[in-house]
Amino acid sequence: MQNPNESTRVGSDLARLREAARLKQSQIAEVLTVDTSRVSRIENGQIQPDLAEVERFLNVIGTPEAHDYARFTKIEWANLPNPGFWHPSRTDLERAEQLFSRLIEFVGRPQTTDGAKAQANLHSESLKNAVGFLADTNHSIAFVGKIGVGKSTAICGITGLLLPPDPKSPASLSKRVVLETGSGRVTLCEVHLRSEGRNSFGLLVAPHSDEEVFRCVSDYCASVIDAYRGQKDGPAEEGESRALPEELQKAIRNMARLTRVTEKGHDGKPVLNNPAMDLAKTCNGNLSELTGEVLKRMRLDQRTTTEFRFESTDFVLGLKQLRDLFAKVNKGLMPEVSLPRRIDLIVPTHLLGERPFNLRVIDTKGIDDTAIRPDIRSHLDDPRTVTVLCSSFCDAPDMPLLLLMENLANTGAEKALAERVVLLVLARAQEVADTQDDVGNLAESADEGYRIKGEQVTGKLHQMSGVRDLPTLFLDVLSDDNHEIVEHLASAVVRLRGLHAKRIDEIGGAIDELIKRHGEAQTKEAQEKVRNRLRIFISQHLSPAPPVQAFHDSLVSAARTTTARTVWASTTRKGTWPGMDAYLHLGMGTAMDTQKRTQPSFAALDGLLENMLGDVDLQPAHDYLNELRRNIPTWRERCLNDATASGREIFRAELFADEPVWSECVSYWGQGGGYRNRIANRLKTWCEANQQLAEAVEKRIQSAWRNCFLQPLAVLCDAEDLLVVSDAAEVPV
Repeated sequence: MQNPNESTRVGSDLARLREAARLKQSQIAEVLTVDTSRVSRIENGQIQPDLAEVERFLNVIGTPEAHDYARFTKIEWANLPNPGFWHPSRTDLERAEQLFSRLIEFVGRPQTTDGAKAQANLHSESLKNAVGFLADTNHSIAFVGKIGVGKSTAICGITGLLLPPDPKSPASLSKRVVLETGSGRVTLCEVHLRSEGRNSFGLLVAPHSDEEVFRCVSDYCASVIDAYRGQKDGPAEEGESRALPEELQKAIRNMARLTRVTEKGHDGKPVLNNPAMDLAKTCNGNLSELTGEVLKRMRLDQRTTTEFRFESTDFVLGLKQLRDLFAKVNKGLMPEVSLPRRIDLIVPTHLLGERPFNLRVIDTKGIDDTAIRPDIRSHLDDPRTVTVLCSSFCDAPDMPLLLLMENLANTGAEKALAERVVLLVLARAQEVADTQDDVGNLAESADEGYRIKGEQVTGKLHQMSGVRDLPTLFLDVLSDDNHEIVEHLASAVVRLRGLHAKRIDEIGGAIDELIKRHGEAQTKEAQEKVRNRLRIFISQHLSPAPPVQAFHDSLVSAARTTTARTVWASTTRKGTWPGMDAYLHLGMGTAMDTQKRTQPSFAALDGLLENMLGDVDLQPAHDYLNELRRNIPTWRERCLNDATASGREIFRAELFADEPVWSECVSYWGQGGGYRNRIANRLKTWCEANQQLAEAVEKRIQSAWRNCFLQPLAVLCDAEDLLVVSDAAEVPV
């Protein structure tokens, strides 16, 4: 035991085991006949005990846990890193370590056939995926919902980040929550909540780049100029505005010391004092001059602070300080802080109670007019994140969430919906009391109101293609006990980890059968029949079906339906504004097409496997077939992910660099009605004119089909020769 880090870990483990047994260091020392100081130094990592001394130490403790630790110290981790005794998935990782050793030994036998080696490699790859997931104990819970739905308030209620009630207004939550709340359009950016050490509080800022700050200021100034010219000459374009989201405008105004103030006029009526409008007048309505003045007033060179940390033994006092600090940063009132892209809040308490894994809670930026955003999709695609879709009670689930779920289904992300998504319906007492059943009877209790609404939610979801039932939770932050919500969200992470632990068990069973049945005549015969049928399948599905929709359809549709100001912001950033990210839509359009084209082949394979599993003569190969079936969703997901990336990357390389097309799009503003249609038509024309990009994407789809799906299948059934023929042939585009 020469590694100092290992010595420190063993020492702290021994201390933890001793304390759990309620033994003192002096009691351990007395039995071991050593000084108490030696026990203390062992536990502090100052002394490196040998295995014999560790074993004697554990025998003195004498608990079942101590005996298990003694067994654990004897394990040789030849294939995996030692996860540590307290790792929540230690037992599963121990099992995986043993399985890797068995596979290595089996593959190394001279009599092991190539077909059996291929199966062993499949099991090894599946094991690596499961182990990689379980070894990491970091997880996130991301809350997604419309602006003003009450998402931030719910997060504070669920995580316990609430100050004590004010005796003067005990029903009010707005002054109790750590995250700044209101009627909507308050939170400036995505906020991450995480726990650190005892008494530790902090706020970390990930600022926008200076280039993005310039773009935001330029867009803000453009809206000020529009308003200035509107006051002088009338509206430039009826019904359309280039204004940034209000929370972003507010931060820019405060950072530039252009804060709007309502004062009483000479007649006693309130008058809005708008310094930005006065500055626009001084600049004679010149956008470039106004932008320069605002940037100058913001003093970006002085805004370099990104971290605030403090300690407080008084939790409530620490929360108040953190709340006040967050409110200032969120409003742009800290002269040393730039425009935040993301804010991290650090608190000393466990966010969802003490758990054996690390949890981060994410408050995403509220949905404005669309939930199809890169940030939201990244959380949904993250296999380690549980996403909580927040909806108001009356509309649950509301239209943006329904469209988001439909988008997931259409792009082949049903697995995310089935495993990692929860619907949280945020209720108010009167709304629940007003709930009626089919014949108009009012709910007699909150539980009955929730039950009736739950049935309505299920009905809505069943009307959507590809969307299964979602776990649906109800919460009234003011009156409901949040314990059930906390436990359900923590359990969602446990279930997610449980799926991968179950895979290790399934793989272990398949490995047992592989080794046990290897060489049996019946097994050879059954597997040969399976391989022959799979070879026929591969020969019939060497390429996916022809394209069924243009890769750019999603982008064109988004340009026509997203708000004008969002489209404007996207064009000034060459397609990279979160509310309408051109490249996200090009990737999703590619995924939608690939999903439709490949689904018939996946369905045909599933039907073939189902048929073979029902064939009694093939019973010796059933374990092989079942494990094959379990891997198909992974191959399908990789194929779709590769297709999505190809659509996003190939188009981006050319479209982002095409300055003339973006300049033309920017010039469309102010030309009268139909602005969004002009943008949509121009982008469509550009994509159609650059057909070579669609051809390059199609080649990547064909390659993904072969490499992510056909190749691993062909290896298992000795059909790689079919793919060589396919590669040699010209792939139709």
